[in-house]
Amino acid sequence: MMEDCKVEIKLEDRPGELSKVLDIIAKNKGNLFSVSHIRERKREGSVPVVIQFQATKEHFTNIEKALEGEGIEITEKAVGGAEESQLTQEFILIGHVIDTDIRDTIYTVCDKEVMIKSLDISLKSLKAPSSVFAEIGARNSKALEAAMQRLEETAKKKELLLISGIQT
Repeated sequence: MMEDCKVEIKLEDRPGELSKVLDIIAKNKGNLFSVSHIRERKREGSVPVVIQFQATKEHFTNIEKALEGEGIEITEKAVGGAEESQLTQEFILIGHVIDTDIRDTIYTVCDKEVMIKSLDISLKSLKAPSSVFAEIGARNSKALEAAMQRLEETAKKKELLLISGIQT
């Protein structure tokens, strides 16, 4: 069974390093969802990178071993997590979502018990407002409720319209 997986790694900030990591994930049958460089946390030539993908638990173990075999430090990892309980919430954010740092918004929502399951961005031009349709998954209802509360506070602070409770 495919599981939602997430790894945060310390990656040397030089050409080809990310490609090597993504190749390891692909060769071990991981299905990539997102990659985020956290450049503001760059230290001593290394930058944290968060990679979300789907893989079986066996394939995740193979990916983990292959990364470690290449000397890539895994600072955080999660397998299953939000997928285990099937608790999800979809929402739309409208406004200058990109300009107000979408990465910050995502990291505000996510934690060890909550992860982004899907994210679709609509952007007509760089100057126009954008919209984001997203689905988050949580291990339990308390974590989901807390994540949505953080999202509401962030949307208000960034002057974004939040539409939640969407039925698809």
